[in-house]
Amino acid sequence: MNKNTAKVKDKLSQEKRTKQLKKGKGYETRKKILKAARKIFAKHPYHVASIRMVGKEGGFDHPLISYYFPSKEKLFEAVVVEMVEEFDAFEKTLYEGLDDYSLKKGLPIFINRIIDFHYENPELMRTVMQNTAHVEKLEDLPGFELFIDFLIHFMHTMQKTLPIKFSLDEVSRLVYSFSALIINYLGASSSYATILRMEPDSPEYRNWVQETMVLLFFPRLLSIILPDHQAAQQEP
Repeated sequence: MNKNTAKVKDKLSQEKRTKQLKKGKGYETRKKILKAARKIFAKHPYHVASIRMVGKEGGFDHPLISYYFPSKEKLFEAVVVEMVEEFDAFEKTLYEGLDDYSLKKGLPIFINRIIDFHYENPELMRTVMQNTAHVEKLEDLPGFELFIDFLIHFMHTMQKTLPIKFSLDEVSRLVYSFSALIINYLGASSSYATILRMEPDSPEYRNWVQETMVLLFFPRLLSIILPDHQAAQQEP
């Protein structure tokens, strides 16, 4: 177990203990604070966001937020833990049934599942985008280990799930590029959709993301990951 993974597990266990302690009268208040904080951190990078913004968003007084979260750092870490836990739960179903499809049919399904998750839980990728784009050193960001673990775990799971034909380095580059691009398209959907003259939450933009990802990655996945005899069986 590396240092980052150990820190992540410790933060997750601390968060679970906190949830257990806070259940009851204050549990719902804590959840409401986290809900407001998620919206703020998804709109503003960590160094710009403030407890005052969170209070205004949720209608809370500063002392109430401080009672549950003594600092902005602790609040941000709690938000990241909650979002990563949601993605972990989603990832358990991400690959279900894909073995029954050819790559040509399975890849769009896989991408659509990620797109659907994002629109149901938009704060995760938006928060990743806000902070990776505005922080020179990711280690300066509270809870950065959770971001790193989230990205690495997602990439490693893809590598384990797909049969590897070429070098691990080559597949790693492909998976890393896939992850970075879809996080950009979804986490910064307002920017990309505006350029395309679409609405970021529209079916039109969602289809554009799916079709673009398939267009870019299907040919390379076909040549790198599938064995020769399987590639020959792909539909034209």
